[in-house]
Amino acid sequence: MRQYILNYLGVRSTIYMQEAPNKQFAEIEFSNHQLDETTLPRVAYIEYSPLEKNLLKANLIWTTLFFTIGIAIVLFLQYVIKLDGLVNYGNWVLLGLMALFILSATITYFGFFKKSYAIREKDIIFNTGLFWRSSTAIPFNRVQHCEVSIGPIDRMFDLSELKVFTAGGSNSDLKIEGLRPDTANRLKDYIVNKTGIDEEE
Repeated sequence: MRQYILNYLGVRSTIYMQEAPNKQFAEIEFSNHQLDETTLPRVAYIEYSPLEKNLLKANLIWTTLFFTIGIAIVLFLQYVIKLDGLVNYGNWVLLGLMALFILSATITYFGFFKKSYAIREKDIIFNTGLFWRSSTAIPFNRVQHCEVSIGPIDRMFDLSELKVFTAGGSNSDLKIEGLRPDTANRLKDYIVNKTGIDEEE
């Protein structure tokens, strides 16, 4: 039988445990003092690396193509097919598409400069987000595997994507696009090597 007597009213509690039938008690002192947040150590300054500008060029080109095709379809339906509804309201649809194009291109442009990454001894960090900033740090001891993918669009702009998969599932995985293939492969090799070292430790 064990008896725990805790005094929750103070920052120091005394725990008495009955360890044996002969009623020998062991006393353990427990303390949990409050800390001043101003005395906590500061996070070291991190120098982040930007993504390749070819990614910005690729995203702007594909955004332009997407909306150009959409506008062309609306014009075709309005003036060639003369689809009911577009004859009278087609100009408003075109104005809406052009407004969306300007908004999308603006977000793409300025959002690109908010993306950056850094690799440290124990983790890799990726920042993203124009209006809602997000900073994701993946410790190497949580990494299951990583890979480099190069799609047909990436190949046109000499780009690749680094994918880091963790034990936490897809919600905690990390994808960094806009890297040159040699840079992505160096990062992958480093992470794989560090993952193996951390597992041995």
